[in-house]
Amino acid sequence: MENVAGWYGKSPSSDELMKGLNELGVADRIPVAQLLEKSANYQAAIDRKLQKKMPEFSHDYWWNRALNMKVKMEPTRKGFGQALAEHGDDERVVCLGLDISGSITISDFYASKPERKNRWLSMGIAEQSATSVAAGLAKEGKLPVFGTYATFAAARNLDQTRTSIRYGEFNVMIAGAHGGVSVGPDGATHQALEDLFAMCGLPNMSVVVPCDVVETRKATNFLLLEHKGPKYIRFAREATPVVSDETTPFVFGKANVIRLRQPEDSFLKAFETTLESNYKNEGEDLTIVACGPMVPEAMRAAWILKREFGYETRILNLHTLKPIDEMAILWAAKQIGIILTAEEHQIGALAWRVSNVIASSPVLYGQPVITGAIGVKDRFGDSGAPWELIQEFELSAEHIAHKAIELVDIQKNHRVALDEHLLATSHR
Repeated sequence: MENVAGWYGKSPSSDELMKGLNELGVADRIPVAQLLEKSANYQAAIDRKLQKKMPEFSHDYWWNRALNMKVKMEPTRKGFGQALAEHGDDERVVCLGLDISGSITISDFYASKPERKNRWLSMGIAEQSATSVAAGLAKEGKLPVFGTYATFAAARNLDQTRTSIRYGEFNVMIAGAHGGVSVGPDGATHQALEDLFAMCGLPNMSVVVPCDVVETRKATNFLLLEHKGPKYIRFAREATPVVSDETTPFVFGKANVIRLRQPEDSFLKAFETTLESNYKNEGEDLTIVACGPMVPEAMRAAWILKREFGYETRILNLHTLKPIDEMAILWAAKQIGIILTAEEHQIGALAWRVSNVIASSPVLYGQPVITGAIGVKDRFGDSGAPWELIQEFELSAEHIAHKAIELVDIQKNHRVALDEHLLATSHR
């Protein structure tokens, strides 16, 4: 195993562990069995801790555990690579690799077409330099694309992104890959939980956070060939539910409404997705506004809320964070009065932008709107299996549903108190 490439981000099996220890000549000096037992006990304790953090309902709604509502899982990053492979023949497209090109799938640009390698620049772990190079390529009329861990694509090079790309308004696509806690064992240093603050804070930077592999491909296609100006696309590493297909609308800057119609064998087919601008109010009980992998979690939460409590949920897939679809948010706030945001990020990248729309619009002056937020609560990431971290950081559908119930109860109690007040004053 020594001096063999290909071990980045991989754990050895039991046989490979012993082989490696034997090659090092230390197998008889390390208490392997005791250490493995200690590890198993630690994992069991973590499992009990996570179970206590999960809200409980009458049924198990976790992904693919029920007899129906089955869903396909596929990494969103694959959609990024598929789009680059499809449109890479355009001579203007130049891709810049930064160390983990295979993992984020940017190398799919040339993988099956080696003739494109003259438009491939391997930049290594030099994010600042790559950002400046991309700006120069765009200045000369190219369509540069670069990407790496979102922590490095949006933070380490922020000065160059702000000054070299954004200030010059250059047509560069930045891919913030492996975003959120679902990157898993890589831990706090590599889990981007603040990147959207930085990117949304730059003037006129477009920011897209697609919900699954299909939407990632559609978004990449649009940003690459149709959108002009700086743009940032964020996607995850872990395989996540595929909740859209070729017929699902995707319009940059426009939210989709997702509604659970009735449980089906297929999770995807149980829902109907419509452009919000074409949607007619159905008098739902609450709205969940989500982006990225939290959209499938919001959909699963809608299933929980309908089956357990009879609540109808309007889900807004706000795949474009900037420019934000203000009208979709305003109509939901006005028609329903409960807005719950869900983001795999520090609370605020989505929640504060949505709250600002609500707070600053004259359309809602004088109308009570109850808001809540699901997201990371002002803490760094941690190492663990991706779905363990979704539970640890309270980002699951169960946590969304639990918060939604709380908000609906607040609205109901407010209405009861208002009715009692009106009744009391009417008898004076």
